[in-house]
Amino acid sequence: MCNYIYTELKCQHHYHLVESWCPKYIRTERRCVPSIVSKQNWGDDICAACRERQTHSNHPWAKLIRRPESRSVPQARVPAR
Repeated sequence: MCNYIYTELKCQHHYHLVESWCPKYIRTERRCVPSIVSKQNWGDDICAACRERQTHSNHPWAKLIRRPESRSVPQARVPAR
């Protein structure tokens, strides 16, 4: 199994860094089941997607793009009778 490092960021997103590839991956280049060998918490760092959402764009059409306010599942609206 390939060895991975689990890394969690301040924004609550996470990713897996490869510590070492196993011989099977080196031979076939097909990923196997990851084995988490350590966990890291990168305190004040946030991912690129969250960093991009925090900065305002200089493009004039950026204000026309509707972005969701939260990541929660939208509630279905039932019309009143």
